[in-house]
Amino acid sequence: MSTAKQAGQTARDLAQKIARQIAREPLEVLKDAGGQVTGVETGRPQENASQNPEAQAKIVRHQNELQDKVKSGRRMEALNQELEDIHKQDLFKDLQNKIAQGIEVPIADYTELSMEQKQVLKAQMEAVKFQKQQAAFNESQNKVPFITSKPSRRFGVVRSQKAEAERQQTRVEKPILPSG
Repeated sequence: MSTAKQAGQTARDLAQKIARQIAREPLEVLKDAGGQVTGVETGRPQENASQNPEAQAKIVRHQNELQDKVKSGRRMEALNQELEDIHKQDLFKDLQNKIAQGIEVPIADYTELSMEQKQVLKAQMEAVKFQKQQAAFNESQNKVPFITSKPSRRFGVVRSQKAEAERQQTRVEKPILPSG
């Protein structure tokens, strides 16, 4: 056998051996996962048995206090985040009202707003500007007197050339009464 073949065979045997070992002990890694997730370290049963009940109770109280502090810290973070979100929404609504009233607002100065909110405010500002321009244009149009002509005496009947020719033809062909 060549050296390369032996090395390949040895590596394959080693990989198979490790795979068998992992297959036999799949939950070995998960034995202390609970303590890692909660942050509570569990001692060995021999250590706990050797300590007196007072020390055990003290340790349990200490662990409970730590867990309470962690929970309260998370709740405070969630509360602060919620307050910040409420502040952002109030600011957004306030800016929308100002823009609707026609007040020019520098949107770039408000860094706490999200990009979507800034885009909505910009679009609203453009719409308000357009409405103002439209109103100014309408006012300027109303100042110029509107000239109207008298309505036609034909009562809106417009005859085509063909209809006019037929009318002339029938007029000529009408017989005249002898009495007249």
